[in-house]
Amino acid sequence: MTQILVISDTHVRTVKELSRGMLQAINEAECLVHCGDYTGGRVVEELQRLTPRFVGVYGNADSGDVRCQLLADVTFEIEGRTIAVAHPDWGGHPYGMEEELVARFPHADAILYGHTHEPCTLTLNGTLLLNPGQGYPAFMVPPSVGILTVSNGGLSGEIRTLG
Repeated sequence: MTQILVISDTHVRTVKELSRGMLQAINEAECLVHCGDYTGGRVVEELQRLTPRFVGVYGNADSGDVRCQLLADVTFEIEGRTIAVAHPDWGGHPYGMEEELVARFPHADAILYGHTHEPCTLTLNGTLLLNPGQGYPAFMVPPSVGILTVSNGGLSGEIRTLG
């Protein structure tokens, strides 16, 4: 069984600006996926040093230094499952973002995505979609993370709000 920590939309210049709960979750993760909108290239480099396995994509708010380091979307395999990662900035509910993601990644078992800042887990046409929500506290909304669990029994997604 593998658990993947999924974060997105952190919008910070350095990991030191992340909440204590977010930093603890990152430090404990064996695999970290960031779904875009770091804001600065320094954050990418810091996250890569903090976790044994890092996968990330750039988002619409990311600068050129982030875009030089990462792709717009990426697909990887873990325990025989195909996982896609994206930061779809073309819209959000009710504009069919989830349907478009499934169409863009037809062979993915799970799609991890950001941009909307709204946590979400759902299954659509047999594909698990997980949006961890925003990675920073704002407007009285605490940061949240996603946990993607990959096991012999399949895939499951969970949202955790951080204090």
